[in-house]
Amino acid sequence: MNPLIIQPTDDTPKVILDVAGASFEISGRSLPEDAISFYTPLIDWMKTYIQSPKEESNFGFHFEYISTSSTKQVMKLFLMINELAKTKKVNVTWKYDKDDEDMMQTGKRLQKLTTIEFKFLEV
Repeated sequence: MNPLIIQPTDDTPKVILDVAGASFEISGRSLPEDAISFYTPLIDWMKTYIQSPKEESNFGFHFEYISTSSTKQVMKLFLMINELAKTKKVNVTWKYDKDDEDMMQTGKRLQKLTTIEFKFLEV
């Protein structure tokens, strides 16, 4: 499976979805003009991955800022990650900047969509 790597911009996060490197990371600012268009390749990649996943998957998220429209798309990813967690070991780390209560709360809201126990890490 080919990796999906997207370099960050001022409005879009860095994305690394790489099975070979066992790295699944989304980080940075997420406020693309069209969140659906930006996140569709990530959702499609995840759909393919969960058909033949590794025994253990580690997902890392560290948003400096995330727009409402981006949050809706990330929710779709978490619903797929939750499905994966029903049959495989899944670890989710939600990083947030020191004193950024809003981003920590966003992670807690997203965690409630899943049965996965997130690891929250202040950085």
